[in-house]
Amino acid sequence: MSETLQGLFVTGTDTGVGKTFVGCALLECWRQQGLAPQPRKPVESGCPPGPDGLLPEDGLNLTRAAGLPDTAIALVTPWRFPDAIAPDQAAANQGVHLTLAELAAACAGEGTGPRLVEGAGGFYSPLCADGLNADLAEHLGLPVLLVAEDRLGTLNTCLLTLEALERRGLSLAGIVLNRRRADCDPRLDNATALRARTRAPVITSPEGITRAALVQKLSISKLSGRTPPEDSRS
Repeated sequence: MSETLQGLFVTGTDTGVGKTFVGCALLECWRQQGLAPQPRKPVESGCPPGPDGLLPEDGLNLTRAAGLPDTAIALVTPWRFPDAIAPDQAAANQGVHLTLAELAAACAGEGTGPRLVEGAGGFYSPLCADGLNADLAEHLGLPVLLVAEDRLGTLNTCLLTLEALERRGLSLAGIVLNRRRADCDPRLDNATALRARTRAPVITSPEGITRAALVQKLSISKLSGRTPPEDSRS
């Protein structure tokens, strides 16, 4: 891990684009380098009942990908709500006034490993009573990894997010284009279009890719914290 990459804030162009899948792969990539990453998804909604209360499934996947025991979920995802809606509304439905300061405090790192903080929904989606995902990212000051579904129409949301990052003074660590559907036009090439508009690495995650294969892709990118080969943006 380079001195300049002490962690990442993982956001998306929308909900359900694969943020947790990508985040887990990156955590495994860091672990393969002998690092002890610290995952955080401070708030998660849509949590089903579990043996010890509400179960944050994304938070649990991040916890395990980081090599932590399941008991660490209390630190990884301290705020959990049952309603599968935006976290600010899900919290309000439970009578909880969740604030940006509380979420930021929950993202504090321990130890020397890099932090990986995952938001909820898109970059400008409400996250708590007084803030958006963008506000938490700005407060933490971590480079931002943008995950987008690789489909028709994603260029607009990607470029809008890049403009929002620039306006807030945040750096773009990279973009992962996650293709989740097999029926996309094979001629669709969002990666080339984005590479023409940003110097950050653009990584493609083909439909059906395994986590192990994505870990390998990430390991030869700048997102690994290592100096990659000159052309490793596949």
